[in-house]
Amino acid sequence: MKSNRSKILIGSVLVLIIIAGAWYFINQNQSQTTNSVQQNIETGPETGLMAPDFTLENLSGKEVSLSDFRGQKVFLNFWASWCPPCKQEMPDIQKLHKENKDIKVLTVNVQESKDTAFDYMISNNYSFTTLLDTNGNIGSRYLVRGIPTTVIIDEDGIILNRQSGALTYERMLELLSE
Repeated sequence: MKSNRSKILIGSVLVLIIIAGAWYFINQNQSQTTNSVQQNIETGPETGLMAPDFTLENLSGKEVSLSDFRGQKVFLNFWASWCPPCKQEMPDIQKLHKENKDIKVLTVNVQESKDTAFDYMISNNYSFTTLLDTNGNIGSRYLVRGIPTTVIIDEDGIILNRQSGALTYERMLELLSE
């Protein structure tokens, strides 16, 4: 009788050790994967690296590629018409577009219809180039997790800077000169 209890006790302890080991192994791998994914989400396409090229339609239906602007500094901004911080910075983006002819202002409307983006641009008299990322693929490639997000790209297509949140005109100029 005593021998059966010992066997059961030893068997139970071994099962607990196996379960604890499996739990540790699974959680260790999940933690490493989560940390790796989190690091990529936070950084996005890194400064100092080539900006991912893309081709999107503008509001006139013409295809426009980022690489079309090689040789020019690009102010690339991701936005949506329902976003209050996006609306807040739009007049300053228009000012940047009008007063800095050496900088190409490209905005990417994320996951809205062409009609929605067009109506917003027309009703506010904005004249900078707006591209349509209706399915969100380009926003995903740039790891945009919040809008507005701005990416500054140099003449060679290298990412110089990246910032989330609404920018003032002065901050836009700072980012472009860094």
